[in-house]
Amino acid sequence: MFRLKTALFGLLLLLGFVSAQIPCPAPADYTSIDEGDTSWMLASSALVLLMTPGLGFFYGGLVRDKNVVNTIMLSYVAMAAVIIQWVFVGYSFAFGPGTAGFGSFRWGGLKDVGIDPNPDYGATVPHISFMNFQMMFAIITPALISGGIVERMKFSSFIIFVFLWSTICYDLLAHWMWSAWSQINDDGSCTYRMGWLRAMGAIDFAGGTVIHISSGFSALVAAAFVGKRKGFDPKEPHPAYNVPFVMLGAALLWFGWLGFNGGSAVAANGPAAIAVANSSIAAGAAFFTWLMLDAAVKKTPSAVGACSGAVVGLVVITPASGFIVPGYAIILGCVGAAIVYFAAKLKKYMPFDDSLDVFFVHGIGGVVGAFMTGLFATTDVNPYGSNGAFYGNPILLGYQVLAIVMSITVSLFGTAGILLILKFTIGLRASGSTEEDGLDAIHGEAGMVPGEAFFNYMKKFLGNNSSGPGAAGVLGGSSGTSSVDHSSVELQTRVNA
Repeated sequence: MFRLKTALFGLLLLLGFVSAQIPCPAPADYTSIDEGDTSWMLASSALVLLMTPGLGFFYGGLVRDKNVVNTIMLSYVAMAAVIIQWVFVGYSFAFGPGTAGFGSFRWGGLKDVGIDPNPDYGATVPHISFMNFQMMFAIITPALISGGIVERMKFSSFIIFVFLWSTICYDLLAHWMWSAWSQINDDGSCTYRMGWLRAMGAIDFAGGTVIHISSGFSALVAAAFVGKRKGFDPKEPHPAYNVPFVMLGAALLWFGWLGFNGGSAVAANGPAAIAVANSSIAAGAAFFTWLMLDAAVKKTPSAVGACSGAVVGLVVITPASGFIVPGYAIILGCVGAAIVYFAAKLKKYMPFDDSLDVFFVHGIGGVVGAFMTGLFATTDVNPYGSNGAFYGNPILLGYQVLAIVMSITVSLFGTAGILLILKFTIGLRASGSTEEDGLDAIHGEAGMVPGEAFFNYMKKFLGNNSSGPGAAGVLGGSSGTSSVDHSSVELQTRVNA
């Protein structure tokens, strides 16, 4: 049986690579820059970039106060690290001409990536604007993984991990699912080449497989390699440090996701409008689904839970956003939120410490979204997509399952290989004392001003203003030095308490 499965899997791979060679499509009627399309792509790039700081605040609000700066910094450092990687090799590996399985160095250092449109990716926008938009996707993906290892992974190890993971895992999956290029042969004929998953027929509008499945399953592997947090008890999780941070982060993610999905149309057109609408519809449906489940199961309509539900809805809709009619977005949001909600209940039985549930939200959510895309996709919405099982094309569901399996495989083995190298070279985990004190200490900064420092500042401020009526009003006593001294003691007591 194992040999049969291996043979079938090998045949599917072979068919993918062979089918990646087809005649070039008819040339586009226009390849000139359209100002509307270009403006939308530039705005979408900015929206997607904003998601990464938003993710930092979302994650930062969920950890303990002694790790909030480090947690947010993991998202920020991913921005800088991936930008460098993307310019030198990342974009060329992911989208450059090569084979159906691998990119090339042809566009390394952004060589030949300029202001002229590349019709294979966007006939009406500058090639460099497409590159920039895709760079934002590459940035947020390893930042998502950080949620699985917060509060204990070495900062330097994470930076190196981001470089290696982006090159080995992300660029490979992006090439398989999204790459396309026209190749002129020696006889003058033109062959249209694509990544093998795309050529086979799998579809992913904005990254359900490439981004969410890969980050979710990679986070699970990373959590296993780095180990559990000190004092971690799955039955009594740490409370969120700052709920407003979580809510702010969720709002920024939702806002940026409109460009994330809408910009993936690479034009200001119908599929872009559908993708933007579907994104909010699914997020709203998932928000209320999670809220009602929390109210029914835990008897508390949790703000953190509802925000997490909205993110799940956005994850689930991502691969389908530009391929389905808006009514189905409600189904994806509700079903996706319910599946992830109850799947997350199994966390307490897992031998891993996936700190912020990245595996469930993005891994499981991405699988649900990619699978349901195979059910509900229709060319009535996007002629460049494909009909799903509910529209008379059940084979798409098989292609989606293959894309899911390959994304999981690359993520599991690629992440494990990278972490093994790091573990036996520079190490993965912060020292015991650093973890105990909090990883903010490595930055020499704190997320909030400590109580004693705040008290000293207030004492100095109130002391300098004690003779005026303002100080008396703030302290609730009469003016004068004795009033300031008395209230300073009361302030210190409250801070220490």
